[in-house]
Amino acid sequence: MTEDWLAEALGLQISVFADVTGAGLDGLAGLALRRNPRRAHLLVSRVLAKHIPVRPGVALAAAARLADQVPDPLVAGGPAPLVIGYAETATGLGHALADGLARRQPDTVYLHSTRRAPPGWSPALAFEEEHSHATAHLLLPVEPGLLTEPRPVVLVDDELSTGRTACNTIRALHGVAPHPAYLVAALLDLRPPAARRALDELAGELGVPVTSVALVRGGLVAPADVADRASTVLRAAGPLAGSVTRMAGPARGPVVAHRPPWPAELPDGARHGWGAEQRHLLDQALPAVADGLADRLGGGPCLVVGTEELMYVPLRLAALLDERLPAAVRVQSTTRSPVAPLDRDGYAVRSALAFDAPDEPGRVSYLYNLRPGPAAPEDIVLVTDAAPSASLLAALSSSARRAVHVVAVPAHVPVASVAWSAA
Repeated sequence: MTEDWLAEALGLQISVFADVTGAGLDGLAGLALRRNPRRAHLLVSRVLAKHIPVRPGVALAAAARLADQVPDPLVAGGPAPLVIGYAETATGLGHALADGLARRQPDTVYLHSTRRAPPGWSPALAFEEEHSHATAHLLLPVEPGLLTEPRPVVLVDDELSTGRTACNTIRALHGVAPHPAYLVAALLDLRPPAARRALDELAGELGVPVTSVALVRGGLVAPADVADRASTVLRAAGPLAGSVTRMAGPARGPVVAHRPPWPAELPDGARHGWGAEQRHLLDQALPAVADGLADRLGGGPCLVVGTEELMYVPLRLAALLDERLPAAVRVQSTTRSPVAPLDRDGYAVRSALAFDAPDEPGRVSYLYNLRPGPAAPEDIVLVTDAAPSASLLAALSSSARRAVHVVAVPAHVPVASVAWSAA
């Protein structure tokens, strides 16, 4: 890895034994330190469009390649699969992978887990991600029968480190209603041997196939004192290492509001389910949004920023802008994930901006690797389904060399089924 010095300092033992990309682990991920007592290190994806800004085509190609790894027997010749992406990091990846499967089976349905429960809703299913900074995951399909239909299930995450979350999800889904098969798809699979056996044992326990696919498979072993080693790295880097710039006050440059044409029946994402009809509506609606926005952007580099779980629409919009603008377009997303920045070559998170989350005032959200200067984007396009906080606009305008453009996508909250919604 590019971050060999950090892996050595942390005592990590990293191996790769299967790679369908040919680019190795370094082609998919870098390494950083978490601000999370449950785990010291973080593999930062270079293709996810989350912590690191990427060209939209890179993120879409990675998802398409992962979709190609899903075997035909799971997709064709039987019930269409239900694809479930994990919030918040893999919501866009799961959506793009579901698009890839839909080319083989048009009735593929996508749903991502969420940490945002609309008022009046109760989850159809909840499960835990023990090692995360935010452990709870909720499934809120508008049609509760979606989880009981005998479809094969594809679970999508950016990284498999232990596989416990996937096992928790599969047990929870199978407890609601048995499914004919389960497959876990990840960009990167670094589970230890015992965790790989656990997925096989789960298949025997449930009596159905439980398999996995990944772009890169390998292993990562951390020593027992890895948290102490991480603290030593940060102390040695100086007093500014790990510091986060907390933004406040009004925007420091022009902020332009855009109200794009958006069909009332088109959801902003797959929090409540997404099928062939929604795919068609989005394909029809997005080009007009991109055309109207491109006319108001300058000719320099542009950064499209999604907000936490809202990753897929910004990614697709960025791809269309990349076709229309003369300079490079990149895309990434805000996140609730706390990472310690370190301004050193070969470290995956060089800077961090903190601000109030747009969907939950008072909760801190972050944007990584965006700094003012000659390399900063000329225009920043913020795509959000909630009113952006003043501190978020201040964070973006501190780096945009020309203007911040806010594209408001209406948050879609369908009427919950009375069969399981809260009274």
